[in-house]
Amino acid sequence: MNCQKFSTAVLRFALAFACAPALSPCFARAGSAQEAHPAPKPSHVFQEAKPINSQATSDPEAFEFETKGFSYHIKQNGNGSRKKGDRVRGFNLRLDRGGLKRVYFEDYGGRLLLVCEVGDGEAGGGFVTLLAQPSMRALWKQSFDGSNVGEPLREGRHLYVTGVGFVGKLNLDTGEFEWIHDDLYDKREGAPKHLNSFEVPELTDGTVLFRERPVYNPRRTLVIDKKSGKIVRVE
Repeated sequence: MNCQKFSTAVLRFALAFACAPALSPCFARAGSAQEAHPAPKPSHVFQEAKPINSQATSDPEAFEFETKGFSYHIKQNGNGSRKKGDRVRGFNLRLDRGGLKRVYFEDYGGRLLLVCEVGDGEAGGGFVTLLAQPSMRALWKQSFDGSNVGEPLREGRHLYVTGVGFVGKLNLDTGEFEWIHDDLYDKREGAPKHLNSFEVPELTDGTVLFRERPVYNPRRTLVIDKKSGKIVRVE
């Protein structure tokens, strides 16, 4: 998958002068759709699963949520179950690193769409997966780097996701990123901690806004062309 990347040096320049250079994007090739389904209408609503802690620990032991009459329980290691009445079906998210830290969920045309954060105490990342119903079979799974996975935003067949120094647009039909920016965080010692975490993305005519949370500094906003993935400006 070929994805657009902007160097740390370029982004530092953009942040300093509140603008971004016009760089040409490249796109991931679209794969074949896993299953044919009508596209759900645009939705901006994701919910966050409830973390379960039986002891006073910082890491959840499991996550629970309900949607469409089913209740879900997913352990930190990715083993899960879906229950409705006496009917129970197990599934496994097949984590490739650490344990679950955060889970966002949405019903997407009768399928279960999950956006999750994982970590092992030293490094973290995120992944998106689409699970068929009623089989709970994973139609696809896409991983990305960066902890602090923020609440995603869906617009039709497209999903906008964020993490530390990361923003991207995912095609939900193929499970492939159409564009990403994955080198937005300056890791040098003493550098300003810009673009460490993001609020829910916002849509305008032709652009998507990624506003950073004002944790360390007055927040900045990446304004990105939705189609091309080019950074239009930094506010």
